[in-house]
Amino acid sequence: MALPALSGSGVQFRRILAHFPQELSLAFAYGSGVFRQTGTTPSQSVHNMLDFVFAVDDSVTWHMMNLLKNRSHYSFLKLFGPKHISNIQGCGAGIYYNTLVQCNGRMIKYGVIGTDALIEDLFHWKTLYVAGRLQKPVKILTQNENGKLQAALLSNLKSAVTAAFLMLPESFSEEDLYMQIAGLSYCGDFRMIIGEDRSKVLNIVKPNVPHFQKLYSNILQECPQVVYKHQLGRLEIDKSPEGQFMQLMALPRTLQQKITSFVDPPGKNRDVEEVLLKVAHDPDCGLVVHQGISGIVRSSSLIQSSKTILTAAASGCTGWQADPTGFSDCSANTAKEPCRDITTALLLILHLPYCCYSENTLISLEWQNIIFTYSNFSITGFKKSVTYSMKKMYKMTKGCLRKTS
Repeated sequence: MALPALSGSGVQFRRILAHFPQELSLAFAYGSGVFRQTGTTPSQSVHNMLDFVFAVDDSVTWHMMNLLKNRSHYSFLKLFGPKHISNIQGCGAGIYYNTLVQCNGRMIKYGVIGTDALIEDLFHWKTLYVAGRLQKPVKILTQNENGKLQAALLSNLKSAVTAAFLMLPESFSEEDLYMQIAGLSYCGDFRMIIGEDRSKVLNIVKPNVPHFQKLYSNILQECPQVVYKHQLGRLEIDKSPEGQFMQLMALPRTLQQKITSFVDPPGKNRDVEEVLLKVAHDPDCGLVVHQGISGIVRSSSLIQSSKTILTAAASGCTGWQADPTGFSDCSANTAKEPCRDITTALLLILHLPYCCYSENTLISLEWQNIIFTYSNFSITGFKKSVTYSMKKMYKMTKGCLRKTS
């Protein structure tokens, strides 16, 4: 799973990792600061923000130790201690990010996720948030001997291949496959409309095809439903209803449930296998799968982006300022992503309440949890407007859910 990253980065990653509590079941680095993307030169890449994810067995204990070592990394949530931070972590995609952190001479962002939550996402695509990042090349920094986690990492890659097969034609190139896989975690992500580069997936895949091959070549060679012409860079798959049904049955549980909820008329209550058999005979099978993935990503990315207000906004995003058209980033490139996430979160809160997310009734409960936590503290000039907006978003979303239930 570990792949070569930008030259000379290995020692730097280890030095950065040494600043944190070492009780990690998995730690990896990802993004443009690790793997070069189209449109960036080597000199630019070494100055990009470094992104990390740390998986921990006990989130409360890890945050407690990290608060002792790196208290300045946290927003005002540090005032409430590790238990409340872990509660916020559990909302949305189950990951807590500290952003705009200066560490060992580089600007970094790191997310903390519980090992059990990560395993569930890898096996079942509950949120497809961290699982989606692990479907693309990453730099593994440390990994313990957790057999279930290792199996979940492999299962996630196989599931990505299966989902991509269902959305591709009978014959396609290897690059087409990797484009489809890299795009899975962006389906339904609101940030692809506001803030993100529309060609992001292409920029990720083009310069990193060899890294994708290292991740997926063994899976493709062992898959009985594909003819993998490695030398030609071409693949052919079985698009018969029987072949598609086998692929649908191999999809992660949450995605199967999403597909079933889209296809099964209210009151029918047919079992999953019966619905998937119907989808397998549908000429628009790939579109149905895409809709199911979008349903998973949309709700988790909405909550995760909104959490940025709590976890990053008060920690010093100095490059974020208002302008007549919205928000502009006046700082260095290294600060753009967290500021963009905050901008996205505010736009979601203020302008998206009329969009209906009836497939995820849990969203109103998570908004209520975030609002309850946020209403217990005060930041001059910030709390009033944001709390009002968050409550407005919660009430209007709750109203939409009631109308469609």
